[in-house]
Formats: sequence, structure tokens, C-alpha cells
Amino acid sequence: MRIRAYGLAIASVAAATAITALIYRGIQPSVGLLFFPAVVLPAIYGGYGPALLSTVLSTLALAYFLIPPIYPFIPFGDAIRLAAFLVVAVSTAWLSAGRRRAEEAQRRSLGELEGALATLRKVSEWPDVIGTDTSASLSRMLAYAASVVGAKHAVVGWESDDEPWLYVADGRQPRDIVTKHAPGGLQTVVAERYGTRELVSAAFQTEHLTGRVFFADIEAEAPDLTVAVELVAHEVGNSLDQLSVAERLRQLAVREDRIRLARDLHDGVLQSLTGIRLELQAIADERAVPGSARDRLLGIERALATEQRELRRFIEELKPRAAAPVRSGTIANRLDEMCTRLGAEWKAPIALRVTPPDLTLPQHIEQAVPLMMHEAIVNALKHAHPSRVAVTVDASEKELKITVADDGRGFPFRGRLEHTQLVDANVGPASLRDRVTAIGGRMSVESSPVGSRVEFVLPIAASRPDVRV
Repeated sequence: MRIRAYGLAIASVAAATAITALIYRGIQPSVGLLFFPAVVLPAIYGGYGPALLSTVLSTLALAYFLIPPIYPFIPFGDAIRLAAFLVVAVSTAWLSAGRRRAEEAQRRSLGELEGALATLRKVSEWPDVIGTDTSASLSRMLAYAASVVGAKHAVVGWESDDEPWLYVADGRQPRDIVTKHAPGGLQTVVAERYGTRELVSAAFQTEHLTGRVFFADIEAEAPDLTVAVELVAHEVGNSLDQLSVAERLRQLAVREDRIRLARDLHDGVLQSLTGIRLELQAIADERAVPGSARDRLLGIERALATEQRELRRFIEELKPRAAAPVRSGTIANRLDEMCTRLGAEWKAPIALRVTPPDLTLPQHIEQAVPLMMHEAIVNALKHAHPSRVAVTVDASEKELKITVADDGRGFPFRGRLEHTQLVDANVGPASLRDRVTAIGGRMSVESSPVGSRVEFVLPIAASRPDVRV
């Protein structure tokens, strides 16, 4: 481009010289008239360098070939012409440079405007995050947010006003997209996931949440990238806030359904079972009933009593639990009493070992452990028909390990299955597995023809019973 501009300067001066020589007699005494365009054109299209070259060449051509005396130079007159051409060249080049800068700024503004419109168009098509599968909705939202800013991955971390936890959602995770961490550690969590890669981020704040969105591996950095990232972060925050409100409404609906179901079971089925038991007792007490029939009726009555106890326990579990202070004592006695009672009811010895004996647990773990142990023991007694059951509870600083072993006939499968295998194959005690998963634990089952072993490990440090959006 620069070479063409200098060639234009030379060609313009040569053309002006030739044409002036041809029409010399007709344009006297204004022989320099055609040299002004020869200076202006290179100044417009080439800038200062070609303009100065055409200025010098025009002055030399006029002085040497066209203005008498021909072929000598007159210093004073030539200097005036040089100054005149120089003023025209510099002024034109300056105006041309300003015009080019204005055109470039206009093109840049149009590009930024087109980019902003494209971003707004994508944001206007923001996906709906309210659905039956929260993890899938979050993953879809993060993938769309990354595509809007031209990134490959996106991760968002947020904190709720009423919960002292940090939640992090990573769109790269195929499952368990939301993880829970100690508050204030977002930068550390993101650094662990992305290492030293350069990240672009923006903060957001909504009515209920505060957080930050991070984007990694941005393909091409656009001029309006900061604006796009902030706009997308705002939309991500709004989506998370919608999920938070929807989750709270869902929990309220579940709470109301649980209360209604507990009330219906207590006032309906439980009372009906009580009436049936009384009727069976009355029939068994009649003198006309043979002794063998009386024993069978009383056995049925005892079985109904056992099922009533299970149903009452289920109803109590359905009822929402009021907030209570963390117990300061041990739960070993409570577990021992439960094992003694179940052993007497099912006519099978249940051995219990708790380590350490003075074990204390956080409130939600202390509430969950007896229920999970009760379900695991009753499952073994009902389905495996063992002669004995052994329960061990071992606690460390971070985990609580509970094992329920029996010498019954085991599960339909053989071998040991870990938590993910149990979930994928949908085998084992499903409700117990759901209980363990709800508080962030993991479960494994080992089954053989001579017995089974159910083991679940629960976190007892920096944990809560559920992970909410």
C-alpha cells in the first residue's frame, strides 16, 4: 500500500508535468495549476510521506522545466513555491488522516454495535432453568452462558443470604454439578479446577444471592467482552435466583404434602389397624375358639402391632422437624436402646459397638443416624432372615462409618457394589441409599450366600443435610 502511494505521487507529478508542457501556451502564466492536484491526490490516499514527495517533485519540475529561465533553479522563487505546495500537502494529508481515523472509529463502533446486538439477541433467547432436573438445567444454562461470550467452559459460585455455605456449579461435570464448600473460598475452588489458565469473570448480586461467574478458554477476545461478561453474569444470577425461589416453593409444597400424608395415615390407616387388632383380640378371647386358632389370631395381632410401630415411626419421620439445639451428650445409649428393642421384637440378637463410646455428632447427623440404622437393621431382619445382626459405628475427625452385617441369605446379587454402582444398577436398599445421598454420604453393599454387609460413610465436618440452589 505504501509503495503504491509513492508510485501515485511520482505518476501524478509526471502527468502534471507532461500535460502542462502540452498546454503550456494556453495556461500561461498559471503554469502551476495542474501541480496542485498532483500534490493533493498523494496526500489524500498516501498520507504525509507521499505528499512530501509529490511536493518536492512538483517544485523541481516547475522550476526546472516550466518556469523561465528554463533548466536553472532560482532559490527564492522556488522556495516560495515549495512552501505553497508544502502547506497544501500537509493540510490535505492532515485532513485525510483525520477522515481515515473517523472512518476507522465508525467501523469500530459499528462492529461493537453489531457485537452488542448479537449478545443481546443471544441473551434474549436465554434458556429456561426451571425444570424437573435442576442439574441438567444448570448445565444447560452454563453451556449457553459460555457460548454467548465465546468461552469453552463456565463455572459459577454463589452464596445465599440465609445459608452459610458456598455453592459451586461447574458445567464440565457430567453429574453432581453442584458442590458445597466453606464460605469465602470461591477463588480457591476455581483455581483448583482450572489451574493457571487465564479466566474472565464478573460478579452478580440478586435479592437472595451473591456470586461470581468465571469463563475459561475464551476463543477470541472481543472489544466488548467486558460488557458481554457482565451482562451474562447478570442473567446467570437471575436464573440462580429463580431456581432458589422455585426450590423454596418446592420444599414448602413437599412439607405440606408430608404433613397431609402423615395426618391421613395417622387418622386413617393407623386407626383402622388398631380396630382390627382389637377385633382379633376379642375373637381370640372367645371360649369357642380352639387353642391353635387363638395362637394364630394372637400371632396376627402381634404382627399388626409390629407394623403399627413401623408405621408410627414412618409418620413421625414424615412430620417436619423443629429446630433443636445440638445435643451435648452421646447417642450410644439411644442406639443401644433401639438395638435392644428391635432384637426383642424380632427375636434375633443385635450386637452394637460404638467407637468412641462418648461419640457426639452434629444435629442433622445425630437425627439421621438412628433412622438409617433402624432401616438397615429392619431390612436385614425382614428380608434376609438372619440369626444375628452386628452393627459397628466408627467415627474419625471428618467421617462417620456405620456397618450393618448379618448372616442371612444376602441380596439377589453377589459381590461388592460401591455407591455409584448401586445407583447405576438401581439395586440394594433404595430408600436407605437416598437417605445417605441426601446428607452427602456414600454407601456400599457386599452380598454373599452366607450374609450381607451394608456400609455407609457420612461426612461429619462442614456438612448439611441437603444441597439447595
